[in-house]
Amino acid sequence: MLVLFTHPCWAGLDSYTELDRVNGWLIERKQGADGSLSCRAYLPSGASWFSGNIHLDARGELVVPAGRSFEAEQQEIESVRAALDRCGRDFLYLPL
Repeated sequence: MLVLFTHPCWAGLDSYTELDRVNGWLIERKQGADGSLSCRAYLPSGASWFSGNIHLDARGELVVPAGRSFEAEQQEIESVRAALDRCGRDFLYLPL
């Protein structure tokens, strides 16, 4: 019954929605009620967001949780940063 009242334009409003995958990284975005865009990029691992996922912080710096290891080419990280930048720049996101 709830499905009948769900409007498609609510997707991503105050909850993250998957936009793209770049070299195994998941790019997600949510839109706040005020129209602001919030994007994040992480390597899905089945862990909760803050405790276990390797991700990029708000400044685009790599965060590797304690007990995890990560090795990647700088070009891979730069591709993820570029996607994250495109995500936050405009409402229209076009995967490359």
